[in-house]
Amino acid sequence: MKKEENRKKKDSTKGITLIALVITIIVLLILAGVTIATLTGENGILSKATEASNKTEEKNAEEEVKIAVMGSIGTNGELENEVLKDNLNKIENISGVPEEITDSSYPLTVTVEGKHSYTINKDGSIKEVPKREGIKVGDYVNYTYDEKVEGYNLLSTQSGYTSDQTVNQKSGMKWRILNIHANGTVDLIGDVSASDQGIYFRGAQGYNNGVYLLNDICKELYSNSSLGLTARSINMEDIESQMNETGIAARDVYTYDGTQYGKTKTYTGSYANYPNLYAKEKGSGIDTVEVNTNGIEKSDNGYTSPTTESASRPSKSLTATETFYFFRHTPANYFKDYDGNSSIVKDILFNQVNYGLASRYVKCVSFYVEFGLCVVDSVDFTGVWLYASAGTSSSSYYRLRPVVSLGTDIKIEACKGENSSTNMHEIIK
Repeated sequence: MKKEENRKKKDSTKGITLIALVITIIVLLILAGVTIATLTGENGILSKATEASNKTEEKNAEEEVKIAVMGSIGTNGELENEVLKDNLNKIENISGVPEEITDSSYPLTVTVEGKHSYTINKDGSIKEVPKREGIKVGDYVNYTYDEKVEGYNLLSTQSGYTSDQTVNQKSGMKWRILNIHANGTVDLIGDVSASDQGIYFRGAQGYNNGVYLLNDICKELYSNSSLGLTARSINMEDIESQMNETGIAARDVYTYDGTQYGKTKTYTGSYANYPNLYAKEKGSGIDTVEVNTNGIEKSDNGYTSPTTESASRPSKSLTATETFYFFRHTPANYFKDYDGNSSIVKDILFNQVNYGLASRYVKCVSFYVEFGLCVVDSVDFTGVWLYASAGTSSSSYYRLRPVVSLGTDIKIEACKGENSSTNMHEIIK
């Protein structure tokens, strides 16, 4: 009888011990789960520690840049460029410091540790560059422009064309990221199709006013007043800023009819006529072989309003600087984002459709000079002439390609999921 009772007690003890073990294991697993979550969760200790470390690193980087800038202010209260260059280069893992800092270098953008960027202004003020996370070149952004019921009235006296034109707003234009600049600004470019309306320019007036008018039409039709965003036309610099050393080198060696890009040629007599604006441009020489080195650039408007000026002839000679170049089937490996196979920038810009650029060009032919506007002709980068120094004129047709630049005060909220023309990033101010 006692043996039977003892056996039952032992079995009962074993059962209790097994249950206690299971409970202990469950409790330990729960505690382990809580511990792991505490350590690694979104608000976990490790995440918080990493976040705190990143913030400390960011604050240290900002402090180093501020000290470098403050230590570069001279007794006259202004930044000393050479001193600033030396002080910035003392910061470990800094990039973006030019070999020579001049007044034209400002605003100057530098980056510390490859991820903390700051813009330095000539007055010594410093602004942190916002991090553009979750977006990349080629992505679609939901940009909406002010609706315009009435079109842009383009007079023949402005365009040089034989009749007045009305340029209407395109509805439903899609916008993609063309450039994310080091200073945090982002350029968006509108799409263009073969069915889009075009604009005609002609002759010396077309050359004089073309850049101004392309920019002004885009400004009127594709700006957003509530966001404070002003649209403009795409220009040559938008494309060249995306080109790598291979592309720039190809431009610089381009030669037409014996004159290389950037070189000059002099014309006389009846072959020396020129659009009036050209006299103000950098690279022009009126009655001299010495060219203007302080003139306006090829993508500058040239006027504050359309001019009625046409063309003139110098008393002695016209010296012209070659600014024309031509890329047939523009190669993808001419662009910075080329990955060994393709370039998103190239695909955005050279998409089988013709459109104009708000940039002038000059082509030195054997006996005369061509003055025109740059164009993207399907897959080619080229230009179309409007006026020749022999006194002849031509009409050319240009579609619009607007660009909008988002400042650092404009945020872009990345979309969830894969970006597309139907799932776009959002603009927030």
